Amino acid sequence: MKIFYFLFFIFISFKSLAHECVLKGTSANDITIYNACKADARQNKPKNDDLNNSLLKVKIKKLKEENKNLKNQLFDLKIRLNSLLERVNSYIN
Repeated sequence: MKIFYFLFFIFISFKSLAHECVLKGTSANDITIYNACKADARQNKPKNDDLNNSLLKVKIKKLKEENKNLKNQLFDLKIRLNSLLERVNSYIN
């Protein structure tokens, strides 16, 4: 499933990078083409942003869950190390 998300992000990023507006000259026709391109880019952008936001929300949710699990593992390790330290101290004293 992670591969699907990764490939989807790559597809979206390539698609967004493929549509770049470049002003090629100073004539009225070139400026009109450039302005039309920019207007099209602005209209198409929110669709991708909504999709990216939903995918990012899913990823953030998974990362929060993973973070919670790692914190629990760290807490468990801390308890075990404290127990081990107490045993070592009891043998020393």
